[in-house]
Amino acid sequence: MTGPRPAARRPPAGHPATGHPATGHPATERPLLILSDVDGTLLGEEGLPVTPAVLRRGLSQLETDWGAPVQLGLASSRTLRELTVLQRALGIPGPCIAEDGALWAVDSAATRDSADHSDVEQHGRRRLKARHIAATAETLRQHMAGLEPFTRADTRQRSMAALRELGFRTPASARRALHARRNSVLVDPLAISPSELDHIRETSEQRGLQLRRGGRWFTLTSAGGKGPALCALRHHFTVDGVSPLIAAIGNEENDVSLLAEADLRFVIRNPHRGPHPALAALPEAIVLEAEGPGGWMQMLDLLAQYASAQHASTRRSSGART
Repeated sequence: MTGPRPAARRPPAGHPATGHPATGHPATERPLLILSDVDGTLLGEEGLPVTPAVLRRGLSQLETDWGAPVQLGLASSRTLRELTVLQRALGIPGPCIAEDGALWAVDSAATRDSADHSDVEQHGRRRLKARHIAATAETLRQHMAGLEPFTRADTRQRSMAALRELGFRTPASARRALHARRNSVLVDPLAISPSELDHIRETSEQRGLQLRRGGRWFTLTSAGGKGPALCALRHHFTVDGVSPLIAAIGNEENDVSLLAEADLRFVIRNPHRGPHPALAALPEAIVLEAEGPGGWMQMLDLLAQYASAQHASTRRSSGART
């Protein structure tokens, strides 16, 4: 695939991609953590742009090219239950940022701090430590009580028949998306008028809450978005003062804070409407050429090119010293 190469964009002095600020470790001597939005980014209307096996091979090849561990995490407005089901289908376990940043989770085996008081949750065969960092869904509904358009748009209030029309094909999918939603409220903008949606936005902001769009839906939380959760994961995976290099990829309004906190930023080009302006405007953001989830595989190519350029730079520096 063709497109702009991350290595060709010279980061300013002190940019995280140039090395660890304290240790000076080159970027590709640090583990790589890819945090990906899901809907419209990794998944399109037709699902994955490639088979899970092709995706796994691509990540495995990138790890070889990178020369250090590479991990894929998901960052979405979906619930943790939805994300772990998707990870199981992909065959790629990893950290999660769920409910638009209202919680984050890692496998319990990846937790080194014995004093960590995160909730331990069972997801299939996986035991996850989940850190809930926002108000509960019940508290959010109390804050918005009396606002009739919000109650009408609250997807949890819909009948199963209505949910099927919205794409929730089975009771199990509705349970994962709605009843497992502990720290956010999924809002359907098509159930209300544009002026009512604006009123809900204004009211939620006045009450210290955040309403952000992520594709088809809006999500109400008290969290500061996916970005603060990314920072928490960076701290969690820092070992002996060396933190992972974090690449983030997204396509919508609720991905702005995620990409803003990342070291390498990739922007999906939405079909028919192009990249989200707020994402494309972020410093050093790379707008991918392929539309929709097709851009996701292009990101892997660019990261491999970036690793190659970094390794070549390291060899030149070593040769100059000798």
